[in-house]
Amino acid sequence: MKVSTHCGGFCQTNGYLLETTEGAVAVDAPEGMFSFCEQMQCKPTGLLLTHQHFDHIEDASLFQAAGVPIYASAPFSPALQLTDLALKWGLPVESPEFIVNEVLSPATSGIRIAGIQFEIHPVPGHSPDSFVFHVALFQKLFAGDTLFSGGGIGRTDFPHGDHGLLISSIKSELSPLPSPTQLLPGHGPAGILGHEIETNPYLK
Repeated sequence: MKVSTHCGGFCQTNGYLLETTEGAVAVDAPEGMFSFCEQMQCKPTGLLLTHQHFDHIEDASLFQAAGVPIYASAPFSPALQLTDLALKWGLPVESPEFIVNEVLSPATSGIRIAGIQFEIHPVPGHSPDSFVFHVALFQKLFAGDTLFSGGGIGRTDFPHGDHGLLISSIKSELSPLPSPTQLLPGHGPAGILGHEIETNPYLK
């Protein structure tokens, strides 16, 4: 499995393109992610959203218009996107409506797209709809805005944020995963999951 990273938008949000011999999958849709896939001459067979904050979904409608199914833990919801907050910050954010083709739930233990088996873990706290996607075979964790390398966690001072819930979710859902797993977060560089959990001051 080949993983390519696109970093786009005002918030410098990471989107990931996963390619196998059976197809491709995109994880999150920051600004410019659709064009990035086109430049890579690759049309994903699915788009997975870790959560629906505006910076992770800016290109989602472009994927939908191209016939790419969208998977997320909740239907399209303006209340989850924080666009009002972005406008208060002076950000000219547009989040065109899209349809979530398959709504994933905590009972959805896994999903297979393009030959890739994703384990699904709910990790709320940064946003109530936050899910992470673990590819055990290749030791990759697409963590969205839950845990970052270098000692960070997702912000919880936004609407619907819950610091205690985020900490408990990381400990219950991420800590049991294999330590050598590569952490691929929604912002910033990659890391090694076990090291990041062990050294993160918020998890002490």
